[in-house]
Amino acid sequence: MRKIYILLVLLMLGVVGMAYLYFSNLNKEASASDNSLNIISANAPLIFTFENDKSFYEILSGQEITDNILGEEKSKLLGALRENMIKNSNINALIDGEKITIGFLAGDKNSVDFMVATQTTKAKIDLAMFTKLNVSLKKEGNFHEVKFGDSAKLYLAINQKSILFSNSLAALNKAANVDKAQKNNFANYIKQNIQVNKNTLANVYIDYAKLPVLLKNILNTNLTGELSIFNKQETYASLSYNFGSDKLLLNGYTDVQKPQNYFKLFVDQKEQKINIDQLFPEQTANYSVFAIDDYQKWNSALKALQKENKQDAQIEKQHQAISDKYRIDINQTFPQYFGKQLAVLQLKSGEKMGIIEIKNGDKLGQLLLDLSSEYAPDIRIFKEADLLANFFGEPFKRFERPFYTIIDNHFVVANYASTIQVFLNSYKNNHLLASTDSYTYFKDQTSSSATIAFYINSKNSNDIFGRNLKASFYKQYKSQKGLKDYNAFGYQLSADNGKFMSNILLLKNQTKSEIDSLKRN
Repeated sequence: MRKIYILLVLLMLGVVGMAYLYFSNLNKEASASDNSLNIISANAPLIFTFENDKSFYEILSGQEITDNILGEEKSKLLGALRENMIKNSNINALIDGEKITIGFLAGDKNSVDFMVATQTTKAKIDLAMFTKLNVSLKKEGNFHEVKFGDSAKLYLAINQKSILFSNSLAALNKAANVDKAQKNNFANYIKQNIQVNKNTLANVYIDYAKLPVLLKNILNTNLTGELSIFNKQETYASLSYNFGSDKLLLNGYTDVQKPQNYFKLFVDQKEQKINIDQLFPEQTANYSVFAIDDYQKWNSALKALQKENKQDAQIEKQHQAISDKYRIDINQTFPQYFGKQLAVLQLKSGEKMGIIEIKNGDKLGQLLLDLSSEYAPDIRIFKEADLLANFFGEPFKRFERPFYTIIDNHFVVANYASTIQVFLNSYKNNHLLASTDSYTYFKDQTSSSATIAFYINSKNSNDIFGRNLKASFYKQYKSQKGLKDYNAFGYQLSADNGKFMSNILLLKNQTKSEIDSLKRN
């Protein structure tokens, strides 16, 4: 019996020893990769990670879509880095199987810079190994300029066991000045999700709180209206990259970190089949759709948010004034007759509209008669401001005292009567987005159900992008080697246990044969 106990003790000690060795090695590996990740995530709101694996590069080499997104100049630089350095046997031996991280961050003079980082756990990095490569190496302050051939040029920094490259000296200076003692929540979020995503070839991580700084270099406009989703959002996304020749598809999760956030109101609302888009005019440039399965529950959360933002007293005062003036209990209108979905959209002209699915439109119309004035036979205008924002929040703040019409149990609003007329003409003549081949193709590539859905139609957004994008980025958008041949962008969020399952799709245009095939089927 004693022999059995001794054997069990020895086995236990062996297991403990192996576990210690395994986790101590794991911690050493983590510390090296953590250093690279901490440096990049401190400034870059958009991060792309993948394993330094031959199969990944082979797949990526056939993906034009990544070059189209990055643009010709950055694609050329990253291609030169891969061909001249990462594929070099001496360098690759040091970083074989390691994680490579690419971060995109705001640069100087309205530019977007990138930084590439990797690390080694095998040996100390010796700068002399770079002098043996087919590159020109020149000292640039604390860094080195690495030149491939006549034109492709990057900058190199070595930090402990991390190797960093960038197209910009300024970006490396930012990296060098990162305060390592400062808490980096984005890096921690990525580390948590790297374990979950370890079986995927490539992943994308987004820090929406930092994204406005990057977008400021791309856009001529502030992040308001349909761009407000990207403004001051304490939100992270962890997404897996799915490869395809005709589309960029990302799947994963979007996590709203801050409770005081409009999108947080939807995290416990069931996803629905999106059908409100069947009313949208064919000239729709972009839209945001929100599905509310339980309005009473959702409205309680909205009121809590309004209270947090110190808006509740003003809203209550306004509702009491309406009651005194019109003898109407305003809470017996939209809260009682709301259906399941609402949307805000922008036409290619730039005009904006809101649509609310309702129950018993005739009854609601009667209740609102005293609160509105007739403008035209099918169009009325509210007498009081902000009613829709009080009941539906942020997206309807843009419609302060709108014109409206009620048609087929949908409440349609706009800031101009002419926009309502455009909608009515499109709807009555069946000139709808849902009837176009390009939108049918887009819907076939996405889930029919979501809690929140965003969409951009590339063709209809052309003039809007022309006004809102800075010249160099608009040129890339219109370029054959840029995004000219892309049909649409979609971002779907489906509530799932306090966060959102997410799908992001950037879809290429169909060929004529694909359109004909769809029609035949």
